[in-house]
Amino acid sequence: MTYILLLIAVVIWGSTFVATKICLEHMSTLQLVASRFLIAAPMLYLIARLRRASFGYRALARPLTIGAGIFSVHFLIQTWALEFTTATNSGWIVAITPLTIAIMALLVLKEAIPPAMRAGLVIATLGIVLLVSGGELASLDWLSSVGDWLMLLSTGTWALYTVLTRDLSRARDPVVIAFTMTLPLAAAALVLPFALDDWTLLRALPPNALFALFFLGLAGVALAQWFWQTGVVRLGAAKAGLFLYLEPLTTTALAVPLLGEPFGPMGALGGLLVLSGVFAAQRSTS
Repeated sequence: MTYILLLIAVVIWGSTFVATKICLEHMSTLQLVASRFLIAAPMLYLIARLRRASFGYRALARPLTIGAGIFSVHFLIQTWALEFTTATNSGWIVAITPLTIAIMALLVLKEAIPPAMRAGLVIATLGIVLLVSGGELASLDWLSSVGDWLMLLSTGTWALYTVLTRDLSRARDPVVIAFTMTLPLAAAALVLPFALDDWTLLRALPPNALFALFFLGLAGVALAQWFWQTGVVRLGAAKAGLFLYLEPLTTTALAVPLLGEPFGPMGALGGLLVLSGVFAAQRSTS
């Protein structure tokens, strides 16, 4: 059952890039992220109550505040990136996240980076360059690919969030922590209708965008986070992390037919290098 939960979580996360692209055709980045977390917050609160989790925050006020801030910035950057790049590229670039987290943890703890991890970083970086450039390394046009670089930056914000909030999930139920992280943007969603004249467009969303929005909130944040944390607790971070290799495959499988995004030989080679680099680096830390 644990493996099924992890598989569902990763498939959901891989699908969120496609759902985000659909929503961004009708909403701004801020509207999408805020409304997504407004949908997710009540679901996470309900799950936490069903689990009879403790909501005692006083001793954790400072790390929770820092974590919520980074969490909000991360999703804003990632969603903004999808305004300029494809869901396919995003899925493969985000695959480097386990490596980014490992490096961030080592840097924060002032530990040396093992040679195998350095090699993995080089391989994964080459893969990202191939993905972003489309194989046209002689041209420098790919350096202006804002969306791809923003998506790469989002792996850094997620790594920073993961490292700085590492001990929070040990002190409180992970679902309670996830609920707390959604509160700033959920609160923003309640204020934004009074600040944005075009907020009423939410009522006019077409069925596919409306479905995508609720999918992002209920499945992409609430259920996936719950299932993932459950899997990590039962199997450990290292074994659970292996499931992340399936995330870009899910994104590509959906983005190519649903969004008509291209994915040629160079994209496949770049993706293979990214996964190979991350896998090599993770083996060096095990």
